[in-house]
Amino acid sequence: MSIYLCILAFSACYIAARRSLVTGLGVVLLVGYAYGIVRANVPETFSHFIFDSAVVGFYGAQLFRKLTPAQQWRTKSLRAWLEFLIAWPVLLFIIPAQALLVQLVGLRAAIFFLPFILIGARLEPEERFELASWLAVLNLVVLGVAVAEFFLGLEHFFPKNPLTELIYKSKDLVGYTAYRIPSTFTNAHSYAGTMVMGMPMMIGAALQTRKHELRRTVLVAGLAAAILGVLLAATRTHFVGAALIILVAVFSIRSRIAHLIGWALMLFAIAWIVSGEQRLQRFTELRDTQMVSDRIAGSVNMESIELARQYPFGNGLGSGGTSMPYWLQAEITTPIVMENEYVRIMLEEGLLGLGLWVAFVLWLGSRYQGPGNDPWLVGRRLAWAASSAYFLSGLLGIGLLTAVPQTALFLLGIGWVGAKQPAVQSVHAPILSELANEYSLAK
Repeated sequence: MSIYLCILAFSACYIAARRSLVTGLGVVLLVGYAYGIVRANVPETFSHFIFDSAVVGFYGAQLFRKLTPAQQWRTKSLRAWLEFLIAWPVLLFIIPAQALLVQLVGLRAAIFFLPFILIGARLEPEERFELASWLAVLNLVVLGVAVAEFFLGLEHFFPKNPLTELIYKSKDLVGYTAYRIPSTFTNAHSYAGTMVMGMPMMIGAALQTRKHELRRTVLVAGLAAAILGVLLAATRTHFVGAALIILVAVFSIRSRIAHLIGWALMLFAIAWIVSGEQRLQRFTELRDTQMVSDRIAGSVNMESIELARQYPFGNGLGSGGTSMPYWLQAEITTPIVMENEYVRIMLEEGLLGLGLWVAFVLWLGSRYQGPGNDPWLVGRRLAWAASSAYFLSGLLGIGLLTAVPQTALFLLGIGWVGAKQPAVQSVHAPILSELANEYSLAK
């Protein structure tokens, strides 16, 4: 069954991506949204590759298409970074520091999703709007599943097996009597992270005044579903990410009274729902400063420096353990797992690999400014804020580059932020110049 599902995912995404870039991305996200619950109910080896098959189908149809001159210009600087970020892990793969299958999983974690950065840079404004609509509809669907899990229980949706072990370990709400809600995802963190990473594009699309009101209503509903999803998942890190995006959005559109009133009404309604349900209030634990400081100290400590001294060239791809199938974990030589994405990169790719990623993150941080008259300015600013926040959250956990489908959305946002941004008023300048020259010659 799992093999058939892989073939179906590959075929659907390939056909959709041949039709258009956005349709392909939408189907890839559809597979990613359903991946967790499907894998849990089809606990076979090849179930781990359902989403990978979808991504390969999408890549096969879109990644190698010839770019327009404008797309080549936008992606030029990002291509240079990706060449370094991909070439170094590929070189390390040749060195047999771990078992072959372990290194293959590690190579996937290091490079497999990175092309989504180029895809994000290629998206045109109209394509971003269409993709945001896909996200809004998908968010509403998974919210329905999450609400059903909330009232009926997880057992009706996720059988207990090694693939759902993490889900059933998250019974830490209301005095350890209730579970965090994963909806259709592999765990609650993937659910909340996906909701947060889709918010910048949905908010940016909702601010496009020329669009039909019905589509705007769907986008606002999808945004509300994302916020409720974060609360149902009860993950503090993602709550902070969502709060940051909302804060930046409110201050970015402060001159539009109607938008502010809309934000106020939506947040008031969500606050009213949360106030009556203790299971949605785990974020209030952030008031415990001692707990927060202990959590940070557990991930950022002197042990990280000692590991850098011990493994300056890394311990081999896959040795950090992220997204390693349970049936391969015993094959890792000297397994070391730290709740820190940057330590994980250092353990697998060495100090050079870590240095490349740090340099890329710092470069991306400098890409804050965009054209002042860009109608998508707020959305791009929110994508920058979300990317920055999640790069910082890498200090407190692992899986930033392997979450399904959060990582795909995260990297699409990075591509949007990192792409060269032409001044909006000069988009038609080459065409006008050419027409002027022709008119002069004819005269």
